[in-house]
Amino acid sequence: MLATAKKGTVRIQSVAILVFWVTLYLAPSASAHPGSGLVIDHQSNVYFAYWGGTWKLDVNEKLTRFHSNDFHWMAIDLSGRYASVEVPFLKITQQGAIPGLYAFANYPATFHSDGNLYLAPWFPGRIRLERMRPDGIKSLFVDAPIDPRVARRLGRHEGGLLAIASGATGLLYISDGASIWTVSEAGVIAPLVEGITVPDCPNDLPAELPKPHIRGLALGSDNQVYAAAIGCRCVLRITPSGSVSVAIRVEAPWSPCAVSVAKDDVYILEYDNPLAEWPHEGRPRLRRLARDGRVTTLVTMEKAPHKEH
Repeated sequence: MLATAKKGTVRIQSVAILVFWVTLYLAPSASAHPGSGLVIDHQSNVYFAYWGGTWKLDVNEKLTRFHSNDFHWMAIDLSGRYASVEVPFLKITQQGAIPGLYAFANYPATFHSDGNLYLAPWFPGRIRLERMRPDGIKSLFVDAPIDPRVARRLGRHEGGLLAIASGATGLLYISDGASIWTVSEAGVIAPLVEGITVPDCPNDLPAELPKPHIRGLALGSDNQVYAAAIGCRCVLRITPSGSVSVAIRVEAPWSPCAVSVAKDDVYILEYDNPLAEWPHEGRPRLRRLARDGRVTTLVTMEKAPHKEH
């Protein structure tokens, strides 16, 4: 069994499982540790990346392998402005398809409410964003140093931007894992909250994993920010004034690495090993935090068998 899904139970048949593992073993791994690819379309179909594929959980909670890509990050073009644009990164839907799904191996990206695509290439100690217009022209949008007082140390998990999200008010939201900033349409950077600390952050996670190590951002309809803090096993809720609280804590061994919001429900992608290097070292599950506080496990994937590299 590759995965189980609820409401009701969805089982991928043995032929599909065989195809999945053959594809996985023939292709090189695109991820070095758990990815943060999680997006939702207007119909509330959920797409997430896991080694060997991009998976789709439809509104009837049927799970299918949507594409062979398993890159770290994804972005979704709900408007269709980029449907016919030739882009220098992977498009995993057909040319002209609306919505369009795009995958990024090395940095996060988001389609913004101003109609442009924003990319956050990793750069140590800096906030660096690039903007691509629907005509395909790309340019540098902002490039500024992170305040040395809050800048992360250089290291395997630190030093550059890890998450980006679009806000309905025209603001972009970005994080280096420890702080969250907004970026205006004019490119003005402002702190929402810096040097985040989480009360009662678990101490049983690997020592090399920073705290809180935010890996994903999403905006609710009330402009509250949800942040997947993989280093503290929780999803944070940040108000427009910068007040931080815990929206949900995740039980061990699970840790959230991505978050998305649809119709005021929060979808959370979690891994049972926050430092998994290979498919056999960790597996994800997808859960939903409803607006009334109910938590539902939608999908739990099975861990891949070990193979030599």
